[in-house]
Amino acid sequence: MNKINIKCKIGAVAFLLGGLSGCEGVLDVQPEGRIDLDEIFSSNTTTESYLNGCYQNFPAFGLGYYWYTNALASLTDDCWDNDYTLENFVLAYDDKITSATSTNKLIYDSSNFASGSLSSWDLYYRNIGRCNTFLSRIGTAVVDSEEKRELLKSEARILRAFYYMELIGRFGSACIFTEPIIEGEEWPELKKSSFKDCADFIISECDDVITNSTNLQWKPSSDSDHFRMNKAIACAIKSRVALFMASPLFCEGNNYWEEAEKYTKEALTACLDNGYALYTMVKSPSIFGTNAYYEFMVSQRDYGASAADLETIFYTYGNNMAWNIQGCPVNAHIKSGMCPTQELVDAFPMKTGKYIVDVLNPYLDEKHLEPNYVAGSGYDENNPYDNREERFYATILYNGATVKNDKNVDTKLETYQGGNCEIRLQQRTHTITGYYNRKYRHPNAYSGHPVSSAPLRYFRLAELYLNYAEAAVENGHLAEAIEAVSPIRERVHLPNIEMGDQASVRAEVRHERRLEYPLEELHYYDIRRWTEPTEDMSVGHWLTGMWIEKVNGKLEYHRFTIGDVYNADTKTWAGSGRERQCYKRKYLLHPLEETEASRLKATTGVDWQNPGW
Repeated sequence: MNKINIKCKIGAVAFLLGGLSGCEGVLDVQPEGRIDLDEIFSSNTTTESYLNGCYQNFPAFGLGYYWYTNALASLTDDCWDNDYTLENFVLAYDDKITSATSTNKLIYDSSNFASGSLSSWDLYYRNIGRCNTFLSRIGTAVVDSEEKRELLKSEARILRAFYYMELIGRFGSACIFTEPIIEGEEWPELKKSSFKDCADFIISECDDVITNSTNLQWKPSSDSDHFRMNKAIACAIKSRVALFMASPLFCEGNNYWEEAEKYTKEALTACLDNGYALYTMVKSPSIFGTNAYYEFMVSQRDYGASAADLETIFYTYGNNMAWNIQGCPVNAHIKSGMCPTQELVDAFPMKTGKYIVDVLNPYLDEKHLEPNYVAGSGYDENNPYDNREERFYATILYNGATVKNDKNVDTKLETYQGGNCEIRLQQRTHTITGYYNRKYRHPNAYSGHPVSSAPLRYFRLAELYLNYAEAAVENGHLAEAIEAVSPIRERVHLPNIEMGDQASVRAEVRHERRLEYPLEELHYYDIRRWTEPTEDMSVGHWLTGMWIEKVNGKLEYHRFTIGDVYNADTKTWAGSGRERQCYKRKYLLHPLEETEASRLKATTGVDWQNPGW
């Protein structure tokens, strides 16, 4: 028997008196008994407040990372973050992240996790410990009714499952605790569970609550409840974890796709049966035309019987300043933030649904300067942004796109050299790739009039369709997979993907995930889980942009490797590009801080550190 000695589990347990967003009335509760837990669970008010404390420092996600940067998207091939003041991105891009200290965390979480004092490993285990304490006490706690007791218990179980999902998605295998951690008491020997064991626990918790909870709701009835766990969130957790469990990075060479298909189909069906649906009807056609995806991405969630948004399952952070912190120079913004890459631009097909580059082999060279164009697609290299599918126009700001400037005047972006939004390397207000981000940004937002933009939808129904489609492909159920993708393609007025062999359908389903979730967080995890643990993530090694020059009134388009410099006089490129080194296999998983890894190894005799760190 060994004493549990994980630093994140032991120490102050804090909970909020009142709402989740409050910052007053914080009460510190020490597991060793500084404040008696019996007293806390002796009234309905403090019992509920303790559960509120289990949400404390809940991650914001999306643009809620340090300095309003989507840390996960910025570590994919979707974009290159041009904020050179963010040291951690420079460190990651240059492979200088270490496991030595919390300040060198792979994802700089200071906006999320207690002002940077906790790593995500610490935060999730601390809050898991709080959930365990709550669940150990709720059976005898004083509450208003037995219905309330069952509701609070179910919510805490799903919240704990969410934390475990985040933990294993970042770090891989972990240790499953279901009992409260009390400093100094003897506990069974620590054990590093396999990813499958962790996934089985999470899925079983979600299944039990979905099936047996009679009081937990399926969706929030108002914005004040949007943060609480519910049955649809449980379905989303179950679906995502099942997919991860079967994926190459986590499956440990085993085939779990049959289970994954079963669980992902169950989760999708349950949400559809309980009122969830894709957002397909445009409310403001004068602004968005027929592009329901665009309107959805920049709209706030609504509630009630007449709600238009039946797709959002869970969101955590409002990005009302997207025009400012993911903006472009005509807006008098602070920074450009995520600059979409040419790779992401190439990924979007034409409005006919025809791909521009081959999905299985998009480039003929390592540095992506030689696109493997698909013949007959209709793509025009001299007019590269014409006639693209609708999600392109909801995601990318490109040369010739129109935005409101800081005087509320419709203004065309000029990303060519000498234009109002030209490329300027190492200047965070300008693009580094030739593109700016449109995601989350309402078309009527500008300086002085920040129209409410949407938060990142951390879970939405589209993912459940795509999770099921991917699992079905891997089991050889190609027709079912294609059918599952159909509603997502129909929303953006694209024909469905065509039947082919398993490899081609797999490639198109995976590609569809990227098109549906650009500049969000899902692609970060997809790239990693699709990769064998012994391989590198080559897709993010070299990235490109589009350099445009205006010569005699005509635009000339030049692909370039990020890091090179163009000489306008000689019309040649200098340099060998900037090798983005976080493509290496060690970046498949996050590192534990060295002190934590050493402590765990000393306690268990097992090396918990992830490979390469």
